[in-house]
Amino acid sequence: MLNFETYAPINVPLNWQSELITDNEQRYSLLQKYLSSISGLKIQANDWPMGYGSLEYDNLPVLYQAAAIIEIQGLITEQDVSHAKLYVYDNCLAVLNLGLIVDADITNIDDLAISKRVEDLSKQYLAPLLKQLYLLKTEFPLMTPRDYKFFYNDKDELTNAKPLWVARMLTQEKGLSSEHYIDWLKNVDSKTDFLQLGSGNSLLTEAQYFSDVHRVMIMSQFHSALMNRIESLLKENLKTFNSNYRNKKKSSSLSTSVTEQQYRNDHIEYINIQVSAASNGVQGKRRELLQQFNLSWGFSEQRERVSQLIQLTQARIDRSLQDKLRQQNRGIQTLLAFLGSLGLISLVVDLISIKNEVTNEDTIGLFDLINIMSAENFLSVTFIIVILFTLYVYKNHE
Repeated sequence: MLNFETYAPINVPLNWQSELITDNEQRYSLLQKYLSSISGLKIQANDWPMGYGSLEYDNLPVLYQAAAIIEIQGLITEQDVSHAKLYVYDNCLAVLNLGLIVDADITNIDDLAISKRVEDLSKQYLAPLLKQLYLLKTEFPLMTPRDYKFFYNDKDELTNAKPLWVARMLTQEKGLSSEHYIDWLKNVDSKTDFLQLGSGNSLLTEAQYFSDVHRVMIMSQFHSALMNRIESLLKENLKTFNSNYRNKKKSSSLSTSVTEQQYRNDHIEYINIQVSAASNGVQGKRRELLQQFNLSWGFSEQRERVSQLIQLTQARIDRSLQDKLRQQNRGIQTLLAFLGSLGLISLVVDLISIKNEVTNEDTIGLFDLINIMSAENFLSVTFIIVILFTLYVYKNHE
């Protein structure tokens, strides 16, 4: 029998106005208020001590603190589940930590089957809860899905309880060497004295450090999922902008796109500031662990990709805005050309009027043009000239 610690980030319909949160108690009290009406749940405050004074404490910004820990009573009745906790974070994300008992030895582990079991349990027990949360009428600063400005409020995406991925960790048994697990680990991205960390499978070689590893694992899963969702969102935005640019028949509000994207850019910058604060606030062994996760999971590279996508998306918006301004300038210049050309029609009308009152039998001049054709035809020709001139200005405007 093997006891796995599994960690699975999940989308949830819980989102606060992050920049306006003063402390974690503000978020926790709101969750208590709204979740107390749902049966089969146990909610408790995050047990990760915050602040300074001891190396057991970490001075994390509120964004990187779990708002609450939720236990679903039905889930822990499953025979192969030793414990189950849902760590609720901000920005529509939570991390499901399941202790999963697998009847197999180290040489016969099916990682895919473990991931599938976690996914099935999540859908069975979490999906009904998330559907109830989606329908709750909340109060500021806890937002309802219709008020989301950063992530989309798609109901299925926020309530299907499908893990974004499943990470698996084993604790090395006494009497066995770490080499015993090497075939299961497959690859080790980085290692310390007590943790061999891979992209999906990890091995804790010294059980006494479980609390430290567990804390950093939870926070790193949240961070990685948050950056992953932001990256996907920016790619989707870029696809939408490019689609609108290529398909002229597809209508879109440029002002709305600019406003939404600027809000997202501001929030991403806010998140980046919190990332820096979290990195500096971690203490003790957990600081070394966070650096290990940073190296193994490519946090720096991920942030760089997000930064490049922001720049690329902003450049697309700027070009769309310039196109819009050029179209507006073309319309303005064409209107001015048309209004200016109307003076020619006014001049012709005046000439026709004067011709009816003045004779010029002794000279050949401008009035003789009016004698050649009727006044109606003369006006028609003038109007055609005005139209042609206006079209010329429109076509040749840059």
